[in-house]
Parts: sequence; structure tokens; C-alpha cells
Amino acid sequence: MIMKPTITMLVLLLIVTASSTAISVPIFSSDAQGQGQKGPSISNATSSTPTINVTIGNLILESSDISAGIRVLEVGGDRGPKIEVSYVGNATIRGGINATNMGTVWSITNPDGIIYGEGKGILTSTATGEMVTYTFQSVGQYGSDGKLRNHGSIFFNTNTSSSGQLSFLNNMVGVYADEIDSTGNAITKVWELR
Repeated sequence: MIMKPTITMLVLLLIVTASSTAISVPIFSSDAQGQGQKGPSISNATSSTPTINVTIGNLILESSDISAGIRVLEVGGDRGPKIEVSYVGNATIRGGINATNMGTVWSITNPDGIIYGEGKGILTSTATGEMVTYTFQSVGQYGSDGKLRNHGSIFFNTNTSSSGQLSFLNNMVGVYADEIDSTGNAITKVWELR
């Protein structure tokens, strides 16, 4: 017997309340149970369109950094060169916790001028020495003023105790924006994603 998969399209409406942006995302699922196959059906929710809300919460981090080193990782290919930049600086977490910030980001400039980057870093509380690691991804481009502006997502992790000064950052996801001038000075702001 030949089984023909039934494809059910669910349209999820993602509403980002902080910027009033709505995005429709089609999600496809196979209805295996309706085919006589054993297993749960995941296409039963076809009568209504579910809504998923995402809220951009409070500002959790502001950082002022400077480029500390640049390295070319790759050249050539159908994309631009892959460049790595290390940075160091100071951060303020939740408006009152001072920390040092250091990290590394690699980026590739696409032929259309859009820059894609990925990086990782460490925040260290100046008062307690407690550390938080983070990873991030970004997209950006240079403005007519010569400044690079990126937007992206950031993921925090800490292995400190639940009573630590920075423990609230453990497994937190944020969205961020940064601006980097031609001399490598960067300003970054991170908001909690809820």
C-alpha cells in the first residue's frame, strides 16, 4: 500500500510587541495518523490560528568596547573575506552592576554589503568576579556616516549559584543593537527577550 503524506499548513503569527512588527511563518507538518500509521498526529490544530507573542523587555546591558585586534581568517570565494575582531570594554548590567566585557566576533561581508557575524564573550563582575559567558549572531551594514550598525540575538549562560549577582542571566535570551565607528569604538545595548 502506498502512503501519501497529508501536509497541513499552520500559519503562526509572531507578534513582536516592542516594535509593532508582525511576521507570518508557515509551519508544515505531516499527518501520519490519518494515513493508518501509528503515532501521534500533530496536525489537529487546523481550526484556529495560534498566536505566539514575543516581548522585548527591559534593557539588561549597555557596553562600551574598543577593538583590540583584527585577524583575517579567509579570503576569496563567492563571499567576501572572513575577518575576526577581538574587543574589550566595560559594561553596566541592569543599570547598576559594573562588569568588564571581552570577546571575539567573526564576520563576512556579502556582495550586497550585508555583514553577517557570530561571536562569543565573557562578562565579569568587577565587584564579585562572577562570570557570565555569551554567544551571539548578527546582521548589519555600514551607514552613509561610515558606522557599522548590527542587530542580533544573544544567549547568556552562567554556572554560578542561584544566589549569584549575575545568576539571573543564566539561559537568558536577548536582542541587541550596536554601533561601531571607523576607529573600532562600539556601543552595544541588549534587551531581554521574553
